[in-house]
This record gives sequence, structure tokens and C-alpha cells, in this order.
Amino acid sequence: VISQHDEKKAHARDLEQLLAAAQADLELANTDRNRALVANENLQRALEDFQNERDAEIALLTDQCMSVEEAVAAAHAASLDATREVNAAEMRDVQYAADKCVQNSLVEIDKMEATVQECRRDNLNLRKALDEAISRLQTNQEDVIDRSLIKNIILDWHSKKGKAKRDVMILLGSILHFTEDDKDKAFIGEGPGTLDRVYDAVAAPLPPAKLNVDKIEGDNVREKWVNFLLAETGDEEAGS
Repeated sequence: VISQHDEKKAHARDLEQLLAAAQADLELANTDRNRALVANENLQRALEDFQNERDAEIALLTDQCMSVEEAVAAAHAASLDATREVNAAEMRDVQYAADKCVQNSLVEIDKMEATVQECRRDNLNLRKALDEAISRLQTNQEDVIDRSLIKNIILDWHSKKGKAKRDVMILLGSILHFTEDDKDKAFIGEGPGTLDRVYDAVAAPLPPAKLNVDKIEGDNVREKWVNFLLAETGDEEAGS
């Protein structure tokens, strides 16, 4: 019985030791649990603080982005409005210049039309005057004499002698339409005028002209004069 009692005591002591060890382990486990809980709480607070900071940064960045976007949109709108105003001003200037140019063109066209009408009137007046002058020239063509022709006839008359000189005077009288009295004064009259009678009294009568003025070929006075000179030159060469 004593041995059993000792064994029970020993077993009890073992159980007490085991209980003490278990309680020590439990206290250690509670301590570790408490430390873990504190660490978990600290970590949770750190995560929450980090999340809060992150949310604050995101909100700040969002606000900044919105501010930048609003500023860019406002600047773009202002630039677009300024560009529209500039374009509108340029369009007004271009339209004004175009209208002014059209007005100037219309004024120039009116002036040109007035000038054309005036030129047409002047042209009609000049045409009328020209037609009248041509009509007068056609009606009085016999009174128109070439000065160069008369000059050449007079110079040729001074260079001629004898009958050739008289023939030149006959041609001049025919061109200038000498009257009978004029012909008598120039000693080329066919009838016995006063001067002819005086001349016949002191000199022998002149032989008749070999060349008849009315038979000289030519459509005008110039051609008649040239043919006359050619005929006279031919007679002189034949005589020599």
C-alpha cells in the first residue's frame, strides 16, 4: 500500500510538473498570441494608414488631373475663340477688300464704257468728217494739184529752151486750167491775142506744138507729166 501511495504521489508530482509545464506553455502561447494580435493590429493600422495615404494621393492626383484637363480645355477654348475671332476679322477684311475691288472694277468699267462711247462718238464724227472730206476731194479732185509736180514743171520750164519750153508751159496751162487770156500772157494761146499780135509784129510766128496735150497718155497729172518728159527726151535724142 505504501508503494502504491508513493507511486501515486510520484505520479501526482509528474502530473503537477506536466500541468506547470502546460500552464507555462499556455502562458507563453498567450503571450505569443497577444504579441501576434498587437502586431496584427499594428499591421492593420499601418495598412489602413497606407490605404488612406494612397487614397489621398489618388484623390490629389485626380484633382490635379481634373485641374490640368480643365485648364487645357479652357486654354483650348480660349485659343479656339481667339482663332475664330482672327479668322472672322480676316474674312471681314478680305470681304471688304473684295467689295472694294469690285466697286473699283465697276467704276473702271463705267469709265471704260464712257470712254468707249466717247471714242465711238469721236470715231463717228471723224468718219463723218473723213467721208465729207473724201466727198469734197472727189467732187473737187480737179482743183487738187501736187506741189511737187508744179515745182518740177516750173524747174523743167526754166531748164528748157525754145519749143520745149513752150510745151512745158502748155502742159502747165493745161494742169492749172489757164484761161485764154492767161494763155496769151504765157505766149501759149492758140488765137491771135493782144500779146500774140505784138509778138507777131516783131518775130516770126512759132511753129505749132508737135505734142498735143490732150493726147498725152496717163490716168492722172503725174503720169501725164512723166509721159510728156519721156516724149520730149525722145524727140531731143532723135534730133541730136
